[in-house]
Amino acid sequence: MDGQARRNKIIDIVKKSEKPVSGTFLAEQLNVSRQVVVTDIALIRANGVNIMSTNRGYIINSDGGRCRRIIKSRHTDEQILDELFTIVDNGGCAENTIINHRYYNRVEAPLNVSSRRDAKVFMEAIESGKSKTLSSATSGYHYHVISAEDEATLDVIEDELKAKGYWLPLDDWISKEMPV
Repeated sequence: MDGQARRNKIIDIVKKSEKPVSGTFLAEQLNVSRQVVVTDIALIRANGVNIMSTNRGYIINSDGGRCRRIIKSRHTDEQILDELFTIVDNGGCAENTIINHRYYNRVEAPLNVSSRRDAKVFMEAIESGKSKTLSSATSGYHYHVISAEDEATLDVIEDELKAKGYWLPLDDWISKEMPV
């Protein structure tokens, strides 16, 4: 099986699965190493397929054509809930959190916060003391991919975040490294 056929098979397996599919499982099914699967996943993403890595495996996010935008933000831990409420109250979803760590480079974690309830559940987990936010490793600086039904909604969210002082201009590297 050539590389393109293998990548098509990965897409097919992940799409048909009702649960996240581990890289190890994919490697076994395709008789390749896990590193080959990781490389294939990167190439699949580069070709525009919204395949996401979770702590349980790979999923394909079928988003129904939502618009996406990367934002840069900075705030204190006490302001996290306000930032998330600002996004969801204006019709958006905070899909993830990304930091640019000096040692680890880009670190990304899914959020999928699309309601006040989701935001509160996230904050309860953080406030339990068992975990810290990624942005705590970068003095509050972080990025989100936010999604909404249309660009106008994303504009409203961005304007609200600017008004609250959370929004920052994007760094040049971000648009090259992380196309939305």
